[in-house]
Formats: sequence, C-alpha cells, structure tokens
Amino acid sequence: MRFSRVAIALTLLLLAAAAALFLYFFERHTEEVDLGPGPEARRNPFLAAERFLDRLDIPHRRADNIAVLSTLKKDDALFLASSSQIYNDDRLRELLDWVEAGGHAIVIAHRGGDGEHEQDLLLNALGLEVTSGDLDFYFNAQIREIFGEDADELKENPSASKMMREHNRKLAEQENKNTSEPEDHSAQENISGQPRNPDVDPEKLVNLTSDSGASYALYFNPRRVLSHEMMGQSADTDLDGYLLRWVTFQNFPTQSPLVYHERGRGRLTLMTDGALWHNDRIGEFDHAYFLAHLVGERNLVMITRPRFDTLSVLIQRYALELLVAGLLALAAWIANRSRRFGPVLPAPASERRSLLEHIRACGNFYWRQRRAENLFEQARAPLLHKLGVRGSLAAERQQQLAESVAATTGLAAREIFDTLWGPAPRSEDDFTARVRSIQIIEAAL
Repeated sequence: MRFSRVAIALTLLLLAAAAALFLYFFERHTEEVDLGPGPEARRNPFLAAERFLDRLDIPHRRADNIAVLSTLKKDDALFLASSSQIYNDDRLRELLDWVEAGGHAIVIAHRGGDGEHEQDLLLNALGLEVTSGDLDFYFNAQIREIFGEDADELKENPSASKMMREHNRKLAEQENKNTSEPEDHSAQENISGQPRNPDVDPEKLVNLTSDSGASYALYFNPRRVLSHEMMGQSADTDLDGYLLRWVTFQNFPTQSPLVYHERGRGRLTLMTDGALWHNDRIGEFDHAYFLAHLVGERNLVMITRPRFDTLSVLIQRYALELLVAGLLALAAWIANRSRRFGPVLPAPASERRSLLEHIRACGNFYWRQRRAENLFEQARAPLLHKLGVRGSLAAERQQQLAESVAATTGLAAREIFDTLWGPAPRSEDDFTARVRSIQIIEAAL
C-alpha cells in the first residue's frame, strides 16, 4: 500500500516537471497562409476594380451584353472586356454612333490564338491589327534579374556556360561572407518585403500625362500589340475625318498597346491588355488611377462576361407574339389544305385478271427461264394420247400416221411429223407454229 502511494507521488512529480519544462520552452508562433483569392474574386476578375470605384464614389454597374447600348446616355462610359462582343455590323454602327454623340467606350482588343483568323469588326473598321509583340524586353529582364550587372557582359560574351560558372562562384562567396558576418534583421526585412510594383525594365513602362498634368506609369503585357500601316510614320492619322492616335513603346514605334479614337464628341479607347485591371494587377503602378482617369465623372457600365437570355426566358417574354404567329401559321396551313377538302371518292372496283392472262404470264416466265421444251412436251403429250400412241413407234408407222392425219387436217405430212415426233422448237416463231399445229390437229380429231 505504501509502495503504491510513492509511485503515484513520483508520477505526479514527473508530470508537473514535464509541464513546467513545456511551458518554459514553449514559444507561440503565428504564420499566415495565403489561401488565394476568395470565391467572389475567382468568379469576377474585376472585383478589385469595382471596389476601387466604390471608394472613389464612381457609379458603375454590370450589363449582360452589348444590347445595353440602346439604354446608355450620351455622357456614360462603357467597358467591353473583349472587342469580339461586337458581333455584327449593326452593333458596330450603334457603338460608333453612340461614341460620336458623346459616349466614351473602353474596349479590350480580342486576343485570338496564333492560329485564329476570325475577323474583328471593330479592329477592321479602325484599320488596326493585333500582332505578337517583341519579347526581347521580357527575356532581357529575366537575364538581368539573374546575373545583375553581368547581364550586359553576358549579351556580348557568347560563352553562357562560362558566365554561369562565374555567377555561381560569386554566389558561393557571398554566402560564405553572409555566414561569417552578424545577421542584420533590418536588411532581411527589406529583402523579404514584397514591393507593390514588380521589377520591370523601365523601357517597358508606358508613361502618360493627362491634360491636368497628372502622370500615369502603366505596364502593358507586350505579348499582344496593335499595329497600323501608318504607325511609326506619325503619332496619329486621319480616319474618315476622325483622329486615330496611338501610344507606342519607347523602342518600338510600330507597336502600340493603347490607341485613342477621337470620334465626334466622344472617345474610344482601345487596349490590348485587359488584365491591367484584374485583381492581381490593378494595384501595380498607376493602373487603378488610370481607370479612374478614363472613367472620370461618368457612369460606368461594365460588360465583362456577356450573357444572353435562354430560350425559356425568351419564350416567356414573347409568349403573346409566339401565340399570334402560331395561329397565323395554322390559318395559312388550313387555307392551303382547304383546296383538297370535299366528298370522299368511291373506292375503285378491284380488277380481276382473266385465265388467259395467267396462262400467258406463266408461258412468258417459263420461256425466260429456258423451259420452252417442257412447255411443248406438256402441250404435245395429250395429242399423242388422243391418237393412241402409247410409246415409241417405228419410222414407217410414224410416216403412215402423219399422212393419215394430214389427209384429215389439210396440213402437210412433214409438218405433222415434226409436230408429233420432232425436237422441241428453239425460237419463238417455231414454238408458235408448232402449238398452232397441235391446236389444228386436236380440232380435226
């Protein structure tokens, strides 16, 4: 009993010591895990842009499709996420007329694949074409990010493997140096902190200045650019009496990510990079402020994902028109079929073929099947039986019988001999003559 109490006491002391050691060495650690955008942001890539417009008290709303043009006011702004939403000439004319009356349209050029050859009505009307941009800037930026100041030497030195080895050597020396020096927590914080703007070659940025003096630095993806036959020769061109102006890259005067079309009292802004205002890029550089600058004090209507009414919705909406059209179609069908209405005609009497027709039909069938000999034998057998011939006769007896029948019928003895004992006929005329002779002999007997 005493031993059990001592064991319990020791166990409790060990548990208390373990708890004390855990509490002494335990350190709370907080870690943030990025779970990515939420469900609403995944459904709507322009959610951040809408929230930014709400903060600036810029009124905006969504629309289903380009049919909203008929309800827009002259001082509204329209955002089209793709120029392919202008799907016919009527919609194109309606858009250009609305812009000419004072509207402002912001359109993202349709990004077709490399193998696509579909026609874009808006781009064709403006004489523009979407082409692949020059990606030298992109690759140069990646090389500069890896090699730093040695990037220029790498471009001149064709031995990339040698430069890579030298770069790895410098990295090893820097690592050894860092391990020997005391840690600088402030420097680590600067290095680990993620800047708002990505590391982009300044030559890739497009800098714009508004009439009010505000400047905007924008980063357009150079993979898709706009080109025009007059681009590179001047900063703008005349298009049917209206101004077409483009903004080009610094070192590429024939490639433009942004085009303005001044039309009447309105403007059409055409861009190649629609992701400029997506959730993951609107916070970079001056993208958000550029959107606010384009919209201004207008009411913005956004068509980001076009949606059209389903068949059931259209049937409910136009139920009366469908009923009237159905009744008219039924009346037209009755009027067309009424010419055939009237009393029922009597059923025609059934025709019965004569026995002679059946015999002729059977004879024709046997003749076509090369069975004329069978037909002739069946017609000659009753006649021989009537003459009393039961088997084969001698030639003299056959000649005597033929002459006796010839005297009675008036036919030639030779003809009667061939009819009674000759071979079966081979032609139609011979067959008809033999059958006629059989009929004459039977009639005479």
